[in-house]
Amino acid sequence: MCNIEYYLTSTGDMTDRTAEIRTLLEEYGVCRLGCGTFVVSGLDMPDHSSLMGEGGATTLRLPEETQSNYAVKVGSFCTVKDMHLRGDDNLTERVEEMGDRHGLLFEGNATPKDWANQPQNSIVSGCFITGFSGGGITCRDTGYGTQCCLLVSDCHIMFCGAGINIAHLSEFHKFTNVLSERNCYGCINNGGNNVFTNCGFNCNKTGFLMDNAQGQSINNSHGSMVGCTINHSHYNEGIGIISLGITAGYIFTGCQVFFSKIVVEDSDGLVFDAMNYGRKVEIDIKGGGSVVFSNSSFRPAPDAIRITDNDHVRFINCYDRMTGEVVDV
Repeated sequence: MCNIEYYLTSTGDMTDRTAEIRTLLEEYGVCRLGCGTFVVSGLDMPDHSSLMGEGGATTLRLPEETQSNYAVKVGSFCTVKDMHLRGDDNLTERVEEMGDRHGLLFEGNATPKDWANQPQNSIVSGCFITGFSGGGITCRDTGYGTQCCLLVSDCHIMFCGAGINIAHLSEFHKFTNVLSERNCYGCINNGGNNVFTNCGFNCNKTGFLMDNAQGQSINNSHGSMVGCTINHSHYNEGIGIISLGITAGYIFTGCQVFFSKIVVEDSDGLVFDAMNYGRKVEIDIKGGGSVVFSNSSFRPAPDAIRITDNDHVRFINCYDRMTGEVVDV
Protein backbone atom coordinates (compact mmCIF):
# COMPACT_ATOMS: atom_id res chain seq x y z
CA MET A 1 0.00 0.00 0.00
CA CYS A 2 1.27 3.46 -0.88
CA ASN A 3 1.94 5.43 2.32
CA ILE A 4 1.03 8.89 1.03
CA GLU A 5 -1.56 11.09 2.70
CA TYR A 6 -3.28 11.98 -0.54
CA TYR A 7 -3.39 8.42 -1.93
CA LEU A 8 -6.70 6.51 -2.05
CA THR A 9 -7.11 2.78 -2.52
CA SER A 10 -10.16 1.20 -4.10
CA THR A 11 -12.75 -0.42 -1.84
CA GLY A 12 -13.61 -2.83 -4.62
CA ASP A 13 -17.32 -2.07 -4.37
CA MET A 14 -19.82 0.66 -5.24
CA THR A 15 -19.06 2.93 -2.29
CA ASP A 16 -19.34 6.60 -3.30
CA ARG A 17 -15.87 8.14 -2.90
CA THR A 18 -16.76 11.67 -4.03
CA ALA A 19 -16.47 13.28 -0.59
CA GLU A 20 -13.16 11.56 0.21
CA ILE A 21 -11.60 12.65 -3.08
CA ARG A 22 -12.86 16.20 -2.66
CA THR A 23 -11.46 16.38 0.89
CA LEU A 24 -8.00 15.34 -0.26
CA LEU A 25 -8.09 17.81 -3.14
CA GLU A 26 -9.01 20.61 -0.74
CA GLU A 27 -6.47 19.65 1.92
CA TYR A 28 -3.45 18.69 -0.20
CA GLY A 29 -4.29 20.09 -3.64
CA VAL A 30 -3.81 16.60 -5.04
CA CYS A 31 -5.45 13.19 -4.91
CA ARG A 32 -3.87 10.08 -6.35
CA LEU A 33 -6.10 7.10 -7.00
CA GLY A 34 -4.70 3.59 -6.91
CA CYS A 35 -5.68 0.62 -9.04
CA GLY A 36 -9.32 -0.37 -9.16
CA THR A 37 -12.67 1.39 -9.42
CA PHE A 38 -13.69 4.60 -7.64
CA VAL A 39 -17.37 5.58 -7.78
CA VAL A 40 -18.24 9.28 -7.89
CA SER A 41 -21.53 11.16 -8.05
CA GLY A 42 -20.29 14.38 -9.63
CA LEU A 43 -16.87 15.51 -8.44
CA ASP A 44 -16.26 19.28 -8.40
CA MET A 45 -12.50 19.90 -8.39
CA PRO A 46 -11.34 22.92 -6.40
CA ASP A 47 -9.08 25.37 -8.22
CA HIS A 48 -5.36 24.58 -8.32
CA SER A 49 -5.87 20.86 -7.71
CA SER A 50 -4.69 17.67 -9.44
CA LEU A 51 -6.42 14.31 -9.79
CA MET A 52 -4.20 11.45 -10.91
CA GLY A 53 -4.62 7.74 -11.48
CA GLU A 54 -2.52 4.74 -12.46
CA GLY A 55 -3.45 4.84 -16.13
CA GLY A 56 -5.81 2.15 -17.38
CA ALA A 57 -5.64 0.38 -14.02
CA THR A 58 -7.68 3.20 -12.41
CA THR A 59 -11.38 3.66 -13.22
CA LEU A 60 -13.40 6.65 -12.09
CA ARG A 61 -17.01 5.63 -12.53
CA LEU A 62 -20.24 7.64 -12.71
CA PRO A 63 -22.99 5.02 -12.24
CA GLU A 64 -26.05 5.12 -14.46
CA GLU A 65 -28.38 5.77 -11.53
CA THR A 66 -26.46 8.85 -10.33
CA GLN A 67 -28.36 12.11 -10.84
CA SER A 68 -25.25 14.17 -11.63
CA ASN A 69 -24.76 14.96 -15.30
CA TYR A 70 -20.94 14.80 -15.11
CA ALA A 71 -18.27 12.63 -13.57
CA VAL A 72 -15.70 15.40 -12.98
CA LYS A 73 -16.08 19.16 -13.24
CA VAL A 74 -12.70 20.80 -13.71
CA GLY A 75 -11.92 24.16 -12.08
CA SER A 76 -9.16 26.67 -12.78
CA PHE A 77 -5.53 25.54 -12.98
CA CYS A 78 -6.53 21.91 -12.50
CA THR A 79 -4.98 18.72 -13.83
CA VAL A 80 -6.70 15.42 -14.55
CA LYS A 81 -4.47 12.63 -15.80
CA ASP A 82 -3.95 8.92 -16.28
CA MET A 83 -7.27 7.20 -15.64
CA HIS A 84 -10.35 5.64 -17.22
CA LEU A 85 -13.52 7.70 -16.84
CA ARG A 86 -16.48 5.43 -17.29
CA GLY A 87 -20.17 6.24 -17.54
CA ASP A 88 -23.06 4.00 -18.54
CA ASP A 89 -21.94 0.37 -18.73
CA ASN A 90 -24.63 -0.22 -21.36
CA LEU A 91 -23.02 2.23 -23.79
CA THR A 92 -20.63 -0.16 -25.48
CA GLU A 93 -21.61 0.68 -29.04
CA ARG A 94 -21.78 3.94 -30.95
CA VAL A 95 -24.27 6.40 -29.44
CA GLU A 96 -26.94 7.45 -31.97
CA GLU A 97 -27.97 10.79 -30.41
CA MET A 98 -26.70 13.31 -27.88
CA GLY A 99 -27.62 13.15 -24.21
CA ASP A 100 -26.55 15.20 -21.19
CA ARG A 101 -24.20 13.05 -19.12
CA HIS A 102 -20.60 14.17 -19.50
CA GLY A 103 -17.25 12.70 -18.58
CA LEU A 104 -15.06 15.75 -17.97
CA LEU A 105 -16.85 19.09 -17.80
CA PHE A 106 -15.06 22.46 -18.11
CA GLU A 107 -17.82 24.98 -17.55
CA GLY A 108 -18.13 28.70 -16.97
CA ASN A 109 -21.02 31.14 -16.87
CA ALA A 110 -20.08 33.46 -19.71
CA THR A 111 -22.62 35.44 -21.65
CA PRO A 112 -21.95 37.64 -24.68
CA LYS A 113 -21.32 40.59 -22.36
CA ASP A 114 -19.89 39.04 -19.19
CA TRP A 115 -16.61 37.16 -19.56
CA ALA A 116 -15.03 37.66 -16.15
CA ASN A 117 -14.42 34.95 -13.55
CA GLN A 118 -14.38 32.04 -15.97
CA PRO A 119 -12.38 28.83 -15.36
CA GLN A 120 -8.77 29.13 -16.53
CA ASN A 121 -5.94 27.09 -17.98
CA SER A 122 -6.56 23.48 -16.97
CA ILE A 123 -5.01 20.29 -18.35
CA VAL A 124 -6.34 16.82 -19.17
CA SER A 125 -4.00 14.07 -20.34
CA GLY A 126 -3.68 10.32 -20.60
CA CYS A 127 -7.37 9.56 -20.08
CA PHE A 128 -9.59 6.87 -21.59
CA ILE A 129 -13.22 8.09 -21.56
CA THR A 130 -16.20 5.86 -22.37
CA GLY A 131 -19.95 5.61 -22.01
CA PHE A 132 -21.25 9.18 -21.58
CA SER A 133 -24.33 10.22 -23.54
CA GLY A 134 -23.12 13.84 -23.67
CA GLY A 135 -19.51 14.85 -24.26
CA GLY A 136 -16.64 12.68 -23.22
CA ILE A 137 -14.97 16.06 -22.75
CA THR A 138 -17.32 19.06 -22.70
CA CYS A 139 -16.39 22.76 -22.68
CA ARG A 140 -19.31 25.15 -22.36
CA ASP A 141 -19.92 28.78 -21.57
CA THR A 142 -16.23 29.49 -20.86
CA GLY A 143 -16.18 32.78 -22.76
CA TYR A 144 -13.70 34.46 -25.06
CA GLY A 145 -10.72 34.95 -22.77
CA THR A 146 -7.42 33.56 -24.04
CA GLN A 147 -6.64 32.32 -20.52
CA CYS A 148 -9.94 30.40 -20.20
CA CYS A 149 -8.66 27.34 -22.01
CA LEU A 150 -8.59 23.59 -21.57
CA LEU A 151 -5.50 21.80 -22.89
CA VAL A 152 -6.18 18.15 -23.73
CA SER A 153 -3.61 15.62 -24.92
CA ASP A 154 -3.17 11.88 -25.39
CA CYS A 155 -6.76 10.86 -24.67
CA HIS A 156 -8.99 8.20 -26.21
CA ILE A 157 -12.78 8.73 -26.22
CA MET A 158 -15.37 6.16 -27.30
CA PHE A 159 -19.12 5.43 -27.06
CA CYS A 160 -20.16 8.98 -26.15
CA GLY A 161 -22.67 11.43 -27.55
CA ALA A 162 -19.70 13.53 -28.67
CA GLY A 163 -16.09 12.70 -28.08
CA ILE A 164 -15.36 16.43 -27.77
CA ASN A 165 -18.25 18.82 -27.19
CA ILE A 166 -17.44 22.54 -27.35
CA ALA A 167 -20.53 24.71 -26.97
CA HIS A 168 -21.13 28.21 -28.28
CA LEU A 169 -19.32 30.95 -26.31
CA SER A 170 -16.38 28.65 -25.54
CA GLU A 171 -12.99 29.48 -27.03
CA PHE A 172 -9.22 28.89 -27.12
CA HIS A 173 -9.27 25.20 -26.24
CA LYS A 174 -6.49 22.99 -27.58
CA PHE A 175 -6.61 19.27 -28.38
CA THR A 176 -3.52 17.25 -29.32
CA ASN A 177 -3.23 13.50 -29.99
CA VAL A 178 -6.86 12.83 -29.10
CA LEU A 179 -8.57 9.82 -30.66
CA SER A 180 -12.35 10.22 -30.77
CA GLU A 181 -14.02 7.24 -32.37
CA ARG A 182 -17.36 5.38 -32.39
CA ASN A 183 -19.30 8.33 -30.98
CA CYS A 184 -22.39 10.04 -32.33
CA TYR A 185 -20.17 13.06 -33.08
CA GLY A 186 -16.41 12.86 -33.12
CA CYS A 187 -16.36 16.57 -32.28
CA ILE A 188 -18.89 19.37 -31.96
CA ASN A 189 -16.87 22.56 -32.32
CA ASN A 190 -19.28 25.46 -31.90
CA GLY A 191 -16.88 27.93 -30.29
CA GLY A 192 -14.10 30.03 -31.78
CA ASN A 193 -10.30 29.79 -31.80
CA ASN A 194 -10.28 26.08 -30.98
CA VAL A 195 -7.37 24.09 -32.43
CA PHE A 196 -7.03 20.35 -33.09
CA THR A 197 -3.63 18.82 -33.86
CA ASN A 198 -2.87 15.18 -34.76
CA CYS A 199 -6.34 14.03 -33.68
CA GLY A 200 -8.45 11.20 -35.08
CA PHE A 201 -12.21 11.51 -35.65
CA ASN A 202 -12.92 8.11 -37.13
CA CYS A 203 -15.92 5.74 -37.27
CA ASN A 204 -18.28 8.31 -35.77
CA LYS A 205 -21.82 8.93 -36.98
CA THR A 206 -20.65 12.46 -37.87
CA GLY A 207 -16.98 13.32 -37.74
CA PHE A 208 -16.61 17.07 -37.12
CA LEU A 209 -19.52 19.51 -36.77
CA MET A 210 -19.44 23.31 -36.63
CA ASP A 211 -22.95 24.71 -36.30
CA ASN A 212 -23.75 28.41 -36.18
CA ALA A 213 -26.76 28.11 -38.46
CA GLN A 214 -28.99 30.12 -36.12
CA GLY A 215 -26.33 32.72 -35.29
CA GLN A 216 -25.91 31.32 -31.78
CA SER A 217 -22.36 32.66 -31.39
CA ILE A 218 -21.21 36.14 -32.31
CA ASN A 219 -17.64 34.84 -32.38
CA ASN A 220 -17.69 31.47 -34.14
CA SER A 221 -15.08 29.26 -35.81
CA HIS A 222 -11.76 30.90 -36.93
CA GLY A 223 -9.63 28.03 -35.63
CA SER A 224 -7.75 25.20 -37.29
CA MET A 225 -7.41 21.45 -37.67
CA VAL A 226 -3.89 20.22 -38.45
CA GLY A 227 -2.76 16.69 -39.29
CA CYS A 228 -6.02 14.99 -38.30
CA THR A 229 -7.94 12.04 -39.75
CA ILE A 230 -11.68 12.02 -40.45
CA ASN A 231 -12.40 8.55 -41.77
CA HIS A 232 -15.25 6.01 -42.09
CA SER A 233 -18.13 8.23 -40.97
CA HIS A 234 -21.45 6.43 -40.38
CA TYR A 235 -20.36 3.10 -41.82
CA ASN A 236 -18.65 4.82 -44.78
CA GLU A 237 -21.82 6.66 -45.84
CA GLY A 238 -21.84 9.64 -43.44
CA ILE A 239 -20.57 13.18 -43.11
CA GLY A 240 -16.99 13.71 -42.04
CA ILE A 241 -16.97 17.52 -41.91
CA ILE A 242 -20.06 19.71 -41.73
CA SER A 243 -20.00 23.51 -41.49
CA LEU A 244 -23.26 25.39 -40.95
CA GLY A 245 -23.34 29.19 -40.84
CA ILE A 246 -19.62 29.58 -40.15
CA THR A 247 -18.70 33.16 -41.05
CA ALA A 248 -15.26 33.74 -39.54
CA GLY A 249 -13.33 31.09 -41.46
CA TYR A 250 -11.66 27.81 -40.54
CA ILE A 251 -8.46 26.14 -41.74
CA PHE A 252 -8.07 22.41 -42.38
CA THR A 253 -4.51 21.53 -43.33
CA GLY A 254 -2.58 18.30 -43.73
CA CYS A 255 -5.63 16.21 -42.87
CA GLN A 256 -6.97 12.98 -44.29
CA VAL A 257 -10.61 12.39 -45.24
CA PHE A 258 -11.66 8.90 -46.36
CA PHE A 259 -15.14 7.40 -46.74
CA SER A 260 -16.71 10.65 -45.47
CA LYS A 261 -18.62 13.51 -47.07
CA ILE A 262 -17.90 17.23 -46.71
CA VAL A 263 -20.95 19.50 -46.32
CA VAL A 264 -20.67 23.31 -46.22
CA GLU A 265 -23.74 25.52 -45.90
CA ASP A 266 -23.89 29.32 -45.64
CA SER A 267 -20.24 29.48 -44.58
CA ASP A 268 -17.36 31.73 -45.54
CA GLY A 269 -13.57 31.60 -45.35
CA LEU A 270 -13.08 27.84 -45.21
CA VAL A 271 -9.76 26.51 -46.54
CA PHE A 272 -8.96 22.83 -47.10
CA ASP A 273 -5.23 22.78 -47.90
CA ALA A 274 -2.69 19.97 -48.39
CA MET A 275 -5.37 17.37 -47.82
CA ASN A 276 -5.42 13.68 -48.69
CA TYR A 277 -8.83 12.44 -49.82
CA GLY A 278 -9.75 8.80 -50.31
CA ARG A 279 -12.74 6.86 -51.53
CA LYS A 280 -16.42 7.81 -51.12
CA VAL A 281 -15.73 11.51 -50.69
CA GLU A 282 -18.53 13.84 -51.80
CA ILE A 283 -18.43 17.63 -51.53
CA ASP A 284 -21.70 19.51 -51.10
CA ILE A 285 -21.61 23.33 -50.86
CA LYS A 286 -24.68 25.51 -50.57
CA GLY A 287 -24.70 29.29 -50.21
CA GLY A 288 -22.09 31.26 -48.32
CA GLY A 289 -18.83 32.76 -49.54
CA SER A 290 -15.24 31.72 -50.12
CA VAL A 291 -14.44 28.00 -49.88
CA VAL A 292 -11.01 26.89 -51.14
CA PHE A 293 -9.66 23.40 -51.82
CA SER A 294 -5.93 23.67 -52.53
CA ASN A 295 -2.76 21.62 -53.02
CA SER A 296 -4.57 18.35 -52.39
CA SER A 297 -4.81 14.87 -53.84
CA PHE A 298 -7.86 12.70 -54.36
CA ARG A 299 -8.06 8.95 -54.91
CA PRO A 300 -10.22 8.91 -56.89
CA ALA A 301 -11.83 12.24 -57.74
CA PRO A 302 -14.87 12.95 -55.55
CA ASP A 303 -17.95 10.87 -56.25
CA ALA A 304 -19.82 14.16 -56.54
CA ILE A 305 -19.13 17.90 -56.25
CA ARG A 306 -22.37 19.82 -55.81
CA ILE A 307 -22.29 23.62 -55.56
CA THR A 308 -25.48 25.65 -55.16
CA ASP A 309 -25.85 29.43 -54.85
CA ASN A 310 -22.10 30.05 -54.43
CA ASP A 311 -19.72 31.52 -57.02
CA HIS A 312 -16.72 31.64 -54.70
CA VAL A 313 -15.65 27.99 -54.54
CA ARG A 314 -12.15 27.35 -55.85
CA PHE A 315 -10.13 24.18 -56.52
CA ILE A 316 -6.42 25.08 -56.81
CA ASN A 317 -3.71 22.50 -57.56
CA CYS A 318 -5.99 19.57 -56.79
CA TYR A 319 -5.37 16.26 -58.57
CA ASP A 320 -6.71 12.76 -58.95
CA ARG A 321 -3.67 10.72 -57.99
CA MET A 322 -4.96 7.68 -59.87
CA THR A 323 -5.14 9.45 -63.23
CA GLY A 324 -3.16 12.64 -62.72
CA GLU A 325 -6.12 14.67 -63.91
CA VAL A 326 -7.00 18.01 -62.40
CA VAL A 327 -9.94 18.08 -59.99
CA ASP A 328 -12.08 21.14 -60.58
CA VAL A 329 -15.68 22.28 -60.97
